[in-house]
Amino acid sequence: MKNLITQTRNSKLLLITLLLATFAMYGCRVTIVPEYDAALSADIEETSRKVDWFYLMMLETTSPENDGRAYNLFASQYVDIEVMLNSLLNQNKIKPLNQNSTRIAEITLELWQKYKEEHRSDNTLSNGLIKLNRKTFSDLFYAMQVAEKGKELATNPPE
Repeated sequence: MKNLITQTRNSKLLLITLLLATFAMYGCRVTIVPEYDAALSADIEETSRKVDWFYLMMLETTSPENDGRAYNLFASQYVDIEVMLNSLLNQNKIKPLNQNSTRIAEITLELWQKYKEEHRSDNTLSNGLIKLNRKTFSDLFYAMQVAEKGKELATNPPE
C-alpha cells in the first residue's frame, strides 16, 4: 500500500513538473534578432535621400519633350545610386539572422535596375512614372529604416 501511495505521489510530481515545463516553454520565447547597425542605418538614410533627390530633380528641372529626360542624361546618376544599393545589399547579406532586411534590399535593387532599364528602352520618363517610382522607393527605404529601428529597439528596449 505504501508503495502505491509513493508511486501516485511520484506520478503527480512528474505531471506537475511536465506541466510547469510546458508552460515555461510556451510562456518564455526567445526571439533572435540581428544586431542594430548605426552605420547601415545612416547609409540607408543617405541612399534614400539620393534617390529622392534624383527623382525630384528630374521632375522639377526637365521635361519629357525635346529629349529632356533622355536616359543618357541620367546614366551616371543611375550608376551612382546602383552602387549605393549594392552596398546596402552587401551590408545586409553579411549580417547573421538578417534575411528580412536582405530581402528588402534585394527587392529595392531589382526594382532600381528594372526602372533604369525601362528608362533606357523608352528613353524618357513621364511625370506620372517619376512620381510612382519615387513613391515606390520611398516605401522601400521606409521599410528598411523600420527594420533597422526594430533591431535597435530589440537590442536596447526603452525603459
